[in-house]
Amino acid sequence: MKPKEFIEHVLINEIKDVVDRHPYLSFLLISVGIEFLGKCLLVEKQNWNKIKPEKAFNKGLELMCNVDPEYSTINLKDELRNGLAHTFMPKSKIALSEIKHGARNFQKNNSGQTILVAEIFYRDFVKACRLIIEQEFPIEDKINKDFLYVGK
Repeated sequence: MKPKEFIEHVLINEIKDVVDRHPYLSFLLISVGIEFLGKCLLVEKQNWNKIKPEKAFNKGLELMCNVDPEYSTINLKDELRNGLAHTFMPKSKIALSEIKHGARNFQKNNSGQTILVAEIFYRDFVKACRLIIEQEFPIEDKINKDFLYVGK
């Protein structure tokens, strides 16, 4: 599977299933996915595992900010990605919700936390994924090479 296929099948299709069935876990997957998208954009680095996570996340965050500039108003890497990856809970400035609870993305709750809504966060993430899929990369770039073998 090449990286663009991985984005389509895993980051878009499989995470959609998680958003629908396990919205809390979707925040962790999307936040890690943002870092992966950033790695795709760093064409000066051709080894996936040698790209610094902070640099990759920041590059992926640029994509999210292209989709909705309000993502630049919160510290997604520290408050969401790192919090979820290390303790399975966001840090104190972010709250997580779903559409069914009536919350809006970037709305502040009574505690002053910025709310992220699973379905909206996913929708914006898919838009960022599509920006990578539609982008042309140099033929010798890592994105045009085999990325992952999925056996049966």
